[in-house]
Amino acid sequence: MLRPGESSLPIVLVVLDGLGDRRCASLRNRTPVEAAHTPNLDALARLGRCGILYPLAPGLAPSSHQAHFALFGYDLARFPGRGLLEALGEGVPPQPGEVVLRASFARVTDRGGVFWIDERPDPRHGSIDLAGVDLDASLDGIAARYVHTGGLQGLLFLRSEDGSPLSHFVSDADPLEADAPVLEVLPLEEAPDPAAAARTARALNAWMRRARAALSGRELDFVLVKWAGEPCDVTPFEQRYGLRGVSLGAGPLYAGLAAAVGLEHVEIGMRRDPYEDVRVRCDATLGLLSDGYEFVHLHTKHPDHAGHDKNPLHKADVISEIDRALEPLVDLVEHGKAVVVVCADHQTPSSGPLYHGGGPVPLVISGGSDGPDPVDAFGETACAAGCLGTVRGLDVLPLALDAADRSAFLADRMTSRLALGLQRQAALVPLAVRD
Repeated sequence: MLRPGESSLPIVLVVLDGLGDRRCASLRNRTPVEAAHTPNLDALARLGRCGILYPLAPGLAPSSHQAHFALFGYDLARFPGRGLLEALGEGVPPQPGEVVLRASFARVTDRGGVFWIDERPDPRHGSIDLAGVDLDASLDGIAARYVHTGGLQGLLFLRSEDGSPLSHFVSDADPLEADAPVLEVLPLEEAPDPAAAARTARALNAWMRRARAALSGRELDFVLVKWAGEPCDVTPFEQRYGLRGVSLGAGPLYAGLAAAVGLEHVEIGMRRDPYEDVRVRCDATLGLLSDGYEFVHLHTKHPDHAGHDKNPLHKADVISEIDRALEPLVDLVEHGKAVVVVCADHQTPSSGPLYHGGGPVPLVISGGSDGPDPVDAFGETACAAGCLGTVRGLDVLPLALDAADRSAFLADRMTSRLALGLQRQAALVPLAVRD
């Protein structure tokens, strides 16, 4: 059996958040990455195998955290909800059986018997005085506990007091804008336990009404809840892939995502300059590989932010700056030191009304055991001609494992968990002579 280290390579997964886009007339019917100056991305394409990627499935427009969950190799059916990621990233994980939601303050009025949002400030900024306000409650056998995390937001934890199950399969109350009604929390149609989801939804609606009474007379007198989540049981990253892995995603959400799947996390705050943001992450990647890490997730939000500006030329310029910083990764591939995967987690259209798009994004897997295909440029159109064809998010890490000579032989089952990558000897459980 081949053991890690004999001929296998580490893997670097570069996720350029929101890089994917549509073709724009202002860019001569090209996408922003196709219009950008990208000698390093093009070099990785020449050195590797290309394809197009649907992070979830064709036409579906995922959030970044949903797409990353898939790119890390986990089925969205097992996604534990963003609330869990927020709580883990804030350092206040829920207890087993608890449901956790993000909660943010707003100002509402009663219009025709419904709560109407008059003011919904950015919950990440500002401050609120909660002295004398008790947002904890007992609601028909469910204990609600509020934890303030800064700005105008916190986390709401629900725990069953009578043993009846709860469920994170509930909708959001926050419409994400002012001058709109607060939404009733509803059980989701796909909830595996409809009764638990309905009970959880009733408790959340009751808690929001109770919080309104507790905040009476204050400028912000309501708390909106969204993104329900609960502890999940997925195979930890190292057990699934046999890789000591680390994420360089910025901020609490990506710290929480790493914790949820069992990756380590190194916080590198987002730099304002796109080149500098990626340069420091490339430098950190080289150091982590030298320290023995076998998987590094390198992530930048700059293409996504540029796409939301709705200026295709600006987004192309940002991508050009990011490309300048990627040169060290080309060197890794050219010297046979790593397999480097580059992709986007979704489209962020830089024109038109959509926030995220569900179209294909470019993918390259560069280096490793297989030679390059004929593609010599990185972009949606060029990569579509590559030998990888059309793949989904769940396919990316298995393809990278194969390129790195780290694929497990699935006919042999040596661990209780489903292992897709070669396992360390320490992960195998020997049979004792005596029971």
